[in-house]
Amino acid sequence: MLRDFINSIVSKAVQSLIAEHGWPATLLDLVELQDTKNPEHGDFACNFALVASKQVGKPPREIGEMLLAALSNERSLTAELAGPGFVNIRVAANAVASFAKAVLECGPERLASNGVTKTGRRVNIEFVSVNPNGPITVGSGRNAAYGDALSRVLEAAGDDVDREYYINDGVNSEQMRLFAESVRHYYLNSLGKPSAFPEKGYKGDYVQDVAAKLRELYGDGKTDENVGWFQNVSQELMIERQRGDLAAFGIQYTTWFSEQSLHDSGEVEVALQTLIKNGAADKEPYSEEIVREGKESKVVRKEEEPGPLWLRATRFGDDKDRVLTRSDGRPAYIAADVAYMYDKLHTRKYDKSMIILGPDHHGYVARMNAVRAALGFTEERFEIVIYQIVRFVKDGESAPMRKRDGNIYELRDLITELGQKFTPEGTLEQQTVAGRDAARWFYLMRSHETHLDFDIDLAAKHGDDNPLFYVQYAHARISGVLRKAAAEGYSLEGFDPALITDPKELALIRKICDLPFEAKRCRVDYGVHRIATYCTELARLYHTFYDSCRVINPDNLELTKARLAVCRCAQIGLQAGLALLGISAPETM
Repeated sequence: MLRDFINSIVSKAVQSLIAEHGWPATLLDLVELQDTKNPEHGDFACNFALVASKQVGKPPREIGEMLLAALSNERSLTAELAGPGFVNIRVAANAVASFAKAVLECGPERLASNGVTKTGRRVNIEFVSVNPNGPITVGSGRNAAYGDALSRVLEAAGDDVDREYYINDGVNSEQMRLFAESVRHYYLNSLGKPSAFPEKGYKGDYVQDVAAKLRELYGDGKTDENVGWFQNVSQELMIERQRGDLAAFGIQYTTWFSEQSLHDSGEVEVALQTLIKNGAADKEPYSEEIVREGKESKVVRKEEEPGPLWLRATRFGDDKDRVLTRSDGRPAYIAADVAYMYDKLHTRKYDKSMIILGPDHHGYVARMNAVRAALGFTEERFEIVIYQIVRFVKDGESAPMRKRDGNIYELRDLITELGQKFTPEGTLEQQTVAGRDAARWFYLMRSHETHLDFDIDLAAKHGDDNPLFYVQYAHARISGVLRKAAAEGYSLEGFDPALITDPKELALIRKICDLPFEAKRCRVDYGVHRIATYCTELARLYHTFYDSCRVINPDNLELTKARLAVCRCAQIGLQAGLALLGISAPETM
């Protein structure tokens, strides 16, 4: 908003210099505004003179002087030359204040995307996607919060985004077979028909819950059913539970995609034939592996028995070739991965496919990039984003997130614990919202590329040292001011932006206007934690404004209107920022 407005003014000045001096037109692409390191130096800094110096053939300060001259007649800003050639820009107070009306017109629904042009890019983001043999754990909570928030900011930045959950329900899955055998064991035992627990089977209350649910739904007459039947019904119940937990966490997927559907539709075979046609897969009796000796690496060929279909992944950057189908024709696990990528990029024609994975999947990156290249898709169409682990902290110490009885600590357990601590007298719905908000904020407040300490005690605390409480309290404080004003007959209708002159008011408006810029930055490097930082800084600026600028003044109706407009703008900024994180903006605390 404001940043784009000033950027357009500077770009116009640069364009005039290009026309006047015959400079390359591509110099216009070098115009970029940065925040000044010291607010006393102005609102924005432009390094155009520095980056254009080589192409223009002039010293940076000389170019900077020329840019100052081109900007000298602009009433919306003042500029000065600093250092080796930076142009520091201070936006005029009336120009900043005028954007209050633009913020009010946008409202919280459109603020983050204001001025953003639709990219036309269709993006598929797959995240969480845990096997349907267990619940959503707190470890997957960061994946869930991050994937959904990334989807939201990409949408605000102009992309069309589909959220997708990949169900690992292949009939040949060894993990799903073990899960089904475990459920069958508990089902038979509950009927007084002891059976041996499968080696490496799944234990835990949730497995027994599934067995009990099967008895409830199908009665006691399924003792003769094979493992395949138990797998089908058990995974459906587990998927239903996962859906419910993720919905409670505020996530709604566009698609729940079945791995088995790739086999049933024949798309696995189509994708494998595409690899063969591309010369990326064959049945020659050898495999290759990259062996590293010191700083050098070489490809070593190993003779194999004829039969398997090999993906020659080493040709595309992987460390070894991969078996696609076994000697007996059964597809290996990677065959479904190949088909899944083919389905997204060829059949469904997404412009970009993204997968959010945890730190234990680093080895998956080279493998899937090899699959992408072998299928003939360009690098920009596929990306894996890795997030780092979460360490949970209680009472200042690392807390292993398992229940006392050894059962898995689920995401639903975290939501419940935080909600009950934060709103002990609240309804179940209020506790769910409070727990969800706290969990999402603490998962998202640090970069996904860094390890995260999740302080459970702090997340449930009422006080300014809890960053989420600090932000939500700012919103509740604004809501209280606006309610009081309305009850006393005050309104912001017809306010005069020219009365917004206090530096604290202007700083607040500038920050509110930066949300679209932050969303666009997130589109580039996926750093959605910046939105949490934005909300925190906006809350701080509002508290500072409120503590020093009297809002409701019976002796000055026009100034009251203007400051109520500032309050409403801040409320819109917080609502829009929190919405990008999937967090509520309460009107009371």
